[in-house]
Amino acid sequence: MEYSSGRHFTAWQYTVAHHSRILLRSPRRTASDTRIDLHVGGVSALLIRPSYRGITVREGTDEEKGRVTEILGPQVFARGERLHVIGEDRMTGFIAGGPLEHRETRAADSEPSGFLPMPPTE
Repeated sequence: MEYSSGRHFTAWQYTVAHHSRILLRSPRRTASDTRIDLHVGGVSALLIRPSYRGITVREGTDEEKGRVTEILGPQVFARGERLHVIGEDRMTGFIAGGPLEHRETRAADSEPSGFLPMPPTE
């Protein structure tokens, strides 16, 4: 699955508990705007920036998967994880894990994503 948007996305929440999950969020810009959440569960490795002005997430090529394996070892893909590459023309980050899911809603930014609940951050 590929996802692309010109909106600003932030690394909103990451947890190593409950299946190691990452949530990237594009918050609402106005009260009547939508919020976009990108979610990957079963994360085994990641390299991301804190935020992106526009984002493309695509399936990694065999060559890109090989580069990640060279650096981090084959255990990154031991359970059949997928490589989600951030960057349209070149890798500017990646997430190795389960499927990429996305959801666009009119929910407030403080409301849960609708994916599996994340543990609270305190």
